[in-house]
Amino acid sequence: MADYVKPVVFKVSDFYYGVDINLVQAIEEKASVVPVPNSVEFITGIINLRGEIIPVLSLNKKFGVENPKPASNMIIVNVKDTNVALEVDSVVEIGDLTATDIVKMPILVTNKDNSFMDRVARIKDQLVVLLDTYKLFSEDELSGLKKMKEDLNKD
Repeated sequence: MADYVKPVVFKVSDFYYGVDINLVQAIEEKASVVPVPNSVEFITGIINLRGEIIPVLSLNKKFGVENPKPASNMIIVNVKDTNVALEVDSVVEIGDLTATDIVKMPILVTNKDNSFMDRVARIKDQLVVLLDTYKLFSEDELSGLKKMKEDLNKD
């Protein structure tokens, strides 16, 4: 665990999450998403961001949120050399943390389906779940995303 973390904090539903700012490529307002039929359930489609075709992941679907509000922002993160747009309700802040502000996710609430939620931080008086973006996708899903991206970005 790093001694110091600077997460981009955002809301999905009524909860706060964060990703390491070092993995964030951009923060954008919600762009027009082109649906991709028969893709992974939580991939809502693709966007064209400054000439790059990027898959869009609905964190509401990934987290199993029922009746979600429409996402209004996207955070473009790098996941194992693949940029992915995370749909979020709002971007709240860029937090400053020290090691004393961060704890491991309690074992009682973890399982194989939420292993990407690996730490919890206290920012001011708010608990923020820190996401390990490398674990958002299985190896098969990531391989499929990379192939889709390569196929779509061919000239």
